[in-house]
Amino acid sequence: MDSHAGRLLLGCLAIVGGFGVSGGVAWAQSPLSLDGMPALKAGPPVDFGTAKETFLSVGEWEFAPTRTEQTYADYGNGGQTLLRYSTGGGWGFLAPVHVPDGAVLTSITLDFCDSSTMDQHFGGRMLVVGNVDGAYDFVGSPQYSTSNVADPCHAYTQDLSGLNFVVDSQTSRLAIIAVTPATDNTNALAGAIVGYKLQVSPAPGTATFNDVPTNHPFFQYVEALAKSGITGGCGSGNYCPDAPLTRGQMAVFLAKGLGLQWP
Repeated sequence: MDSHAGRLLLGCLAIVGGFGVSGGVAWAQSPLSLDGMPALKAGPPVDFGTAKETFLSVGEWEFAPTRTEQTYADYGNGGQTLLRYSTGGGWGFLAPVHVPDGAVLTSITLDFCDSSTMDQHFGGRMLVVGNVDGAYDFVGSPQYSTSNVADPCHAYTQDLSGLNFVVDSQTSRLAIIAVTPATDNTNALAGAIVGYKLQVSPAPGTATFNDVPTNHPFFQYVEALAKSGITGGCGSGNYCPDAPLTRGQMAVFLAKGLGLQWP
């Protein structure tokens, strides 16, 4: 099978034009960082806060074939590596991405092992798929593996922060597709990592409290607390933004905001 036929066909998905190679060089390929994982780990806590980047790991076992007739194999049987590769019947793997609703995507890293001597390589990309009709679009640019027989496994990272892509789980879902014409372990998939940041929801057009109007400097944040059920204000339709907070009121804010529980 010629891997340089212009556009890489994605089997039953028919995603034409999403990937392509010509003479071993990817076209429409945006700059990416090889082995570009951040130097600092996200670390706990990763489920709240808007300043720190959080990373979601998608294992190779979560990538399922795009076609029912496709066959695949895993290195993990009896070995010390966990890698997945196609053995025939189709070129593609798909995996779901479960990022919190309202988060902003910051990066995607695809972990590919490419030792091909036949100029066959992986191409990977993120998709946003409509919940109702299944129609998809691309998020970011395609990323391609580079063959290296001596040192085949690398991380290919793309910065998505410039897209300002906000996850909307009510209308769409995210997925990662990885395709290759190779049908042997010279093109193997190790998984993917998706980076994101949580954010405070946008301010509404109308105010909940009389004393925190839309032009108040803390309007967006007070509204976020109210819409989340963390606060009901101080009574009479007011929030009392300048009033002191007691330790008891602080306990309510923190317990509701963090969803704290006990056995």
